[in-house]
Amino acid sequence: MKNISLFLALKYFRSRGSGFVSFHSGMAILGIAIGLIVLILVTSVMNGFQRELKDRILETIPHASILGNIELEEFSFIEKELYKNSEVIGTAPYIETQGLISSGSFLKGIYLYGIDPEYEETVSSISSHIIDGSLSSLKDDENYFVAIGDILALQMGVEVGDYLNILVPDTGLGIAGIFPRTKKFKISAIFSVGSPEIDQNFGYIGIQNASKLLRMGNYVHGVRLKYKDLFQSSMEVREDLARLREGLDKPLTAITWERTYGTLFEAIQNERFLVAFMLFMLVILSAYNLMSMLVMTVNEKKSQIAILMTMGATSSVIRNVFLFFGSIVGIVGIIIGSIVGLVIALNFGDIISFIEMTFNVKFLKVYFIDYFPVDIRPEWIGSISFITFIFCALFTIYPSKIASNIDPVEVLKYE
Repeated sequence: MKNISLFLALKYFRSRGSGFVSFHSGMAILGIAIGLIVLILVTSVMNGFQRELKDRILETIPHASILGNIELEEFSFIEKELYKNSEVIGTAPYIETQGLISSGSFLKGIYLYGIDPEYEETVSSISSHIIDGSLSSLKDDENYFVAIGDILALQMGVEVGDYLNILVPDTGLGIAGIFPRTKKFKISAIFSVGSPEIDQNFGYIGIQNASKLLRMGNYVHGVRLKYKDLFQSSMEVREDLARLREGLDKPLTAITWERTYGTLFEAIQNERFLVAFMLFMLVILSAYNLMSMLVMTVNEKKSQIAILMTMGATSSVIRNVFLFFGSIVGIVGIIIGSIVGLVIALNFGDIISFIEMTFNVKFLKVYFIDYFPVDIRPEWIGSISFITFIFCALFTIYPSKIASNIDPVEVLKYE
């Protein structure tokens, strides 16, 4: 009987009689496919934004920082105490300041970080983003070297080997007040993180040179930390901070990545789930469209259903016909939507670039990256397709029940 039900379902699916059923079957398939295409594309882009934020930015900055006037001699004690926490995988002393960078007539503000390249590698991925030169040159405390981003280098028209001037506020107070200090630096490295915010606003110099430039003596501003789990860093750093305060007996504070990028990361997560929810409403609407198509098909095929019943077809056979019919429409729509959605997602960057060049527009002007990243996750596509099929299957139950409850006597007496 199931073979008969499947045969009739395929017959209705391929029907070319009045064209009514085939047209609406096509519309139902199209609706499901479009909903799935949009859902796959949008979730892949949102996953891409989350991945890029984590890989390009959150891996470039420390997970947490412990702040305070820390003597370099104290760093070995701090490092030893921090590594007592098995969740800590990196520590690095640093100096931080804001200043002005200039070359010729170009003048721009910059966030300047004094680092030790060897220690910095344990807390940041900045060394892996060097596209010219070497970050290890910053260990040279005899010469003044600086690493800047590729966007800033392009704006200034400079490259590795060129010189530029850095102005920072002098921490010493003279007769006439605070005067800036100026020092000529040689560009020894250029990095490209892929984030305009970092690539045009951040610069790195050796920690010893930063100390001399800011007249900090043997002190640093703090210690940067990296943990095994980025999302547990807030809890972990609180425990580490309490232990250090007790051991050093000095006022220390801590900040985490959430202070600067937490809101953005949370916003992307919220947007991803909100958009996914809205698009699932589109899938449900498509499934409802499938149900409407099946109800219309039942009404159109009432006489055929009644004749089948008089020939011995049971209610379960008729019910299975429309369950199979709806499932076939849903499966075809899912297959088409998954394939087309995957193809568009794989080529989305090229599609957007073509549109931007053709119409001279820029879609991302103020975001943390200037392109649409795509992160295609097979498990997401599989889950989306499965959930879509479940909705389609559920929405076939009602019209199938209507078909199985048809009274052949009532229908045929008017024929």
